[in-house]
Amino acid sequence: MFKVKKECCNQCLFSKDRIVSGERMKEILSDCRKNDTHFICHKASIEGENNCCRGFYDKQSSSMIRIAQRLNCVEFVN
Repeated sequence: MFKVKKECCNQCLFSKDRIVSGERMKEILSDCRKNDTHFICHKASIEGENNCCRGFYDKQSSSMIRIAQRLNCVEFVN
């Protein structure tokens, strides 16, 4: 299963309260596109999880996201 956070956190990369600068956000998204990967929710990564950020899932894409969607293998988690 491809795990995605059910909701954006209060410090989501895609919120006004993100914990990185706008420039760093652009770098992160550029790296995700370049590497065809997804952005892992920072709060999930602290907990040792590899859950896709909900904001990224809603606003961006990657091969893994598209494949998981086609296979109906997306699981939304807390």
